[in-house]
Amino acid sequence: MKRYLVTTGVISLLLFLIYFVFNELLFAGYLHAHFPTLIIFFFIQSFAVAWLLNLAEKNPSNFPMFAIASIGFRMLTGLFLLLVFYFLKVEDIVQLSYQFLGVYLVYFVFELIVVLANLRRN
Repeated sequence: MKRYLVTTGVISLLLFLIYFVFNELLFAGYLHAHFPTLIIFFFIQSFAVAWLLNLAEKNPSNFPMFAIASIGFRMLTGLFLLLVFYFLKVEDIVQLSYQFLGVYLVYFVFELIVVLANLRRN
């Protein structure tokens, strides 16, 4: 799973680059001030997902269960983060929610690609 974490780190670095370099140039400041928080959150989440996928590799018969658990973990903790932002009354919560969805989908698609590569017929 070292490759998974390295690739997740690259994705996080690219998203940070988009925020800190291209936010003013291309997006005219559209990205929310809490966008880096989202990136850090999903990067930290990736450690738990990598741990679950590592457990799945050790027990291939239960791989689908671990894959679904990792997806469920990412979804539930993501919803919890959105609730925290909501209760903190963050400005432009709708804009932040859209950006959360975009970052969530980036990490989710990457996770699915990794999981699908490990799902093979016996």
